[in-house]
Amino acid sequence: MPTIFKFSPKNSKKTMIITAFLMFLVICTIIASFLSLLIVKTDSSAESVRSSSYEVYMLSLAKSQVESEAKSRAGDFQKLGAGGFIWKQNDYYYVISSVYQNKNDATLVQNSVKANQGLDSEIIAVSFKSVTLSGNFTSDEKKVLTKALGSLYEYYLNIYDCAIALDTNVYNEISARLAVNSAHNTLNGVIDNLSTLFPEPVGTIKELSQVLEKALDESQKLCGGTLENQSQTYSSLLKYRYTSVLSLYYEFVKEC
Repeated sequence: MPTIFKFSPKNSKKTMIITAFLMFLVICTIIASFLSLLIVKTDSSAESVRSSSYEVYMLSLAKSQVESEAKSRAGDFQKLGAGGFIWKQNDYYYVISSVYQNKNDATLVQNSVKANQGLDSEIIAVSFKSVTLSGNFTSDEKKVLTKALGSLYEYYLNIYDCAIALDTNVYNEISARLAVNSAHNTLNGVIDNLSTLFPEPVGTIKELSQVLEKALDESQKLCGGTLENQSQTYSSLLKYRYTSVLSLYYEFVKEC
């Protein structure tokens, strides 16, 4: 007679232990998988992107409450190598010679202008507030947005360095133009990356994209050597364009 296998109490207890152990393993696997997904999501996305805030110091050679009067004086200063950009602040139009990262540099140039040209000048501080872009961004999107937010200040620094090198004879005009083209290409690359990841931007990202395009136009004018007046030196043109780019970014952050 064939033997029929029957569960004894001992076998039943053993089976329950094995079953419970297997269920425990399954639950642990599910929890581990969930935590893994959570970690990946946290690493690859960001709730917001924030730009740095900073302050620059502009050396003004003249000011007026009438814009046309300030512009009429700018040409004379541009012949001397000053930028001559008209910057409006606190109901005055300032004729800006150059812009500096720290006040000590601005003060040194102010003293030099007084000693060598006999010109009185004024240092005005301009603050750029931080800008926050909110959204659920991927790691790549965050990198591109961070680069885009800082690109105009970086452009200013590159052209500023170029102007200093030209004024101190480290660069000749040909070397300066090559450096300008390099800065232009860098800015253009930032814009291309932004448009690739955000082909149809909205809100603040759209405004950022628009101001970058305007800055690129200014950069293109610098690459092409477009003068504000026929007596303007190339050193003056460098300072004029970097101040113009800073002005575009200033208006952008002011509205954010």
